[in-house]
Amino acid sequence: MTRLQARTIFVVLLLAALLGLLLLNQAGRLTGVKSLLQVPLTTLQRVVAGASAGVGQLVPAGSNQTDLRQQNAQLQAQVAQLQKQVVQLQESQASFNLLASLLNYARSQPDNHYMAANVIGRDTSPFLSYIIIDLGSDSGVARDQPVVTDSGLVGTIVETNCCAAKVRIITDPNSAVNARLESSRDEGVAVGRLGGGVDLQYLSQQAQVRPGDLVVTSGLGGTMPQGLVLGTVNAVQRQDYQVLQTASLTPGVDFNRLEIVLVITNFKPLDITPFQPTPAAPGP
Repeated sequence: MTRLQARTIFVVLLLAALLGLLLLNQAGRLTGVKSLLQVPLTTLQRVVAGASAGVGQLVPAGSNQTDLRQQNAQLQAQVAQLQKQVVQLQESQASFNLLASLLNYARSQPDNHYMAANVIGRDTSPFLSYIIIDLGSDSGVARDQPVVTDSGLVGTIVETNCCAAKVRIITDPNSAVNARLESSRDEGVAVGRLGGGVDLQYLSQQAQVRPGDLVVTSGLGGTMPQGLVLGTVNAVQRQDYQVLQTASLTPGVDFNRLEIVLVITNFKPLDITPFQPTPAAPGP
C-alpha cells in the first residue's frame, strides 16, 4: 500500500466517524458524553478568562511604549534631582561642621578678632607652600597677620590685594616661627622643610624633648601670638658632638584638606629692632 492510498483510507474513515457522531447527536445519543465534557471545558474557559483579566490589569488601558518611556524619563529626572539635593545637603552639613568648630575655637580665644575666609587656591607644585584666601585689604586683611584653624597655625599673610590674600604656610622652607615645647618650656624655631614638613631647630642639648610632645608658638620676637599649636614631635635627632639638637614635627593642620580658615585681624607684629644689639663697628 502506498502512502497516498493510506492517507485516502484515513480521510474516509475520519469522515465516516464524523458522520456517525452527527447521526448519534441528532438521535439524542450523545447527551451523556456532552455532559461529561462540559465541566472540564467550562473550567478551562474560566482559567483562560481569568488569565486574560490579570494581563489586562497589569497593562493599563490605552498604555503604550511611548507612555512608558515618558514615565521612565520623568522618574529618572526625579531621581537625579533628589541625588543633587542629597549632595547639596551633605556639603552644607560639612560646611556647617567646619564653621561650628572654628566658632568654638574663636570663642575660646576671646582676645583675638577673627574673620573666616574660604581657601580658593593653592600651590600647584608637589610641595605645598602657600594658599590663596578670598579676603583682602578691603576686608581689613593685611601683611603679617596669622592664619589659623581650630587645629593650629596655618601660616602668615604675605601678599594682599583688594579681594584676596596669599598665605605662606608653616611647611614652606622660608617660614620660621619661634616655638616652645609646651611641657618642658624649652624653646626653638619651627622651620619649614624642603619637600614638606616642619623641623624644630636650635634646641639645646639639655632640652627635654620626646615624641608626642606638643609644640606651640612662643611669641618671642613679637611676630606671632603665643600659644598657637604648631604640631607634635614625631622624631628627635640628637648627636653628642653637636651643640644643638633637632626634632621633626607633625603639623597640627592638615594642609591638603583646608577649606575654611580664620585670619587674626587685630594682631600687629611688634618691631623690636631698636632693642636688638647692633653689630660692633670694624676696627681701624
